[in-house]
Order: sequence, then structure tokens, then C-alpha cells
Amino acid sequence: MRFRTVLIALALTGGGMTASNAGPAIKGDPAKGQALMAERCAACHGPDGNSQAPTFPKLAGQHAEYLLHEINEYKEHHRESDMMQPLVADLSDEDVANLAVFLAAQKPTPGVVSEPALLPLGKDVYLKGNPATGVPSCDGCHEEGGEGSARFPRIAGQNVEYTLEQFRLYVAGKRPFGKKVMRTVAERLSEKEARAVAEYMASLP
Repeated sequence: MRFRTVLIALALTGGGMTASNAGPAIKGDPAKGQALMAERCAACHGPDGNSQAPTFPKLAGQHAEYLLHEINEYKEHHRESDMMQPLVADLSDEDVANLAVFLAAQKPTPGVVSEPALLPLGKDVYLKGNPATGVPSCDGCHEEGGEGSARFPRIAGQNVEYTLEQFRLYVAGKRPFGKKVMRTVAERLSEKEARAVAEYMASLP
């Protein structure tokens, strides 16, 4: 329990918003966000943020505050992507807010589990971590049901392959501005544990 508490504290001091300064709710125009979604984002993420491509993240139902933060991370090159940078480079603050509130209001579709035999292991690691290797549980940041918060993303129903790719990027040092706790988790998960956790996340409603 003490280890988990330390890791949560580390996450909360890793930069960006904290519980005490998350700020007011984001104001935006969902209709304008929907139009912008159709124009720039739907090809990869789907018109309502429910990506059908396993390598792209589902954005429907994601927290508006988190979405706004991450889009701005791409704009500022704190998250690198040859596909994302050109698409968001000229977005105004208003555009980003409109996209965020539109996506947050969309209903996420159920995730796809490809290896159901791994779900028991994934649930165990997600809820308990692995004290033997120093892996903290996931629910301390992402909540028991994977709903996340303004600070930490919703991961319930997320595409398995996208989740695994994010683990790989953290291990490779290619998400250096990401949460410190995620770098710790990704580095310490075994390949089987990473797959199992990703499958369990996808199974969450």
C-alpha cells in the first residue's frame, strides 16, 4: 500500500494539472467540434471518436480536460507524431476546446478483447499491480472501472494495440513528457503482463 501511495504521489507531481488546480470546466461548442472532427479527425478516430482501427485510440467519452491537454501537447511537440502534428498545428484554443467537449459527450463503444484467456491476469495486475517487480496497480490513477479523470485518461474499452504501443513508447523514452508513473509501469511490466492489462482495459465497459 505504501508503494502504491508513493507512485500516486509521484504521478500527481509529474507536471500538468493536479487535483487542486484542474481549473474550471472547459467551454466549447460541440457542433463546431463535430464539424472539425469530420474534417480532420474522422479518418483515423471515427466521426464520433470511436476508432475502428486498432492502432488508433478511441476518444469518445474521454475527459475534455485530458483531451485539451493532450492536443496541446502535440501542438507543443511534447508528444511526437508525424500524423498528429500537422493536423493540430494551426488549431486555435477555441478549436481545441470545441473538439474536446464534442468528444467528451460521445458514447464509447465496447472494446474488443482478442485474448480472453489473459483477462484474469490482466485484472490482477490492474487492481493489485505486481509488488515483486514494483509495478503499481492501475486503478490508483485510472479508477477501478477505467473511467479516469481530468488528470488521467479514461482507458475503459480502449483498443488493445494502441495501449500496447503506448507502453512501448514509454519504454523507448519516446514519451518523455508523459507521466513519470507510466514510465515506471511500462518499464517494469513483462510482455505478457502488458498484453494482459491491455486486454483487461479493453474489456471494461
